Amino acid sequence: MRPKIKSLALAFAAGALALLGTGCNERDGNAVLRDYTGLDGCSWVIEANGTVLEPLNLGDFLSDPEDGMDLDVAYHVENGYASICMVGYIVTLTACEPVP
Repeated sequence: MRPKIKSLALAFAAGALALLGTGCNERDGNAVLRDYTGLDGCSWVIEANGTVLEPLNLGDFLSDPEDGMDLDVAYHVENGYASICMVGYIVTLTACEPVP
């Protein structure tokens, strides 16, 4: 095999093995939903990579949130907002879906 074709074949094989190893329907979320309603001024927050996020638009993505729900999220940190809860960054979610 020519070197370029051999490299492509190896890359394809590695990608196929990675898919087989993790399972096509399994995903790891990058966040967990937490119910902070017991804290003054708080409601639902998202814990992502050790950071607490206070989402402004969680209801746009989840109609029936559950404490401990694994999520796959993307967000934008907002400036110029104040929070009564004061536990994390105020964010606007750009993507949020439960992980099966």
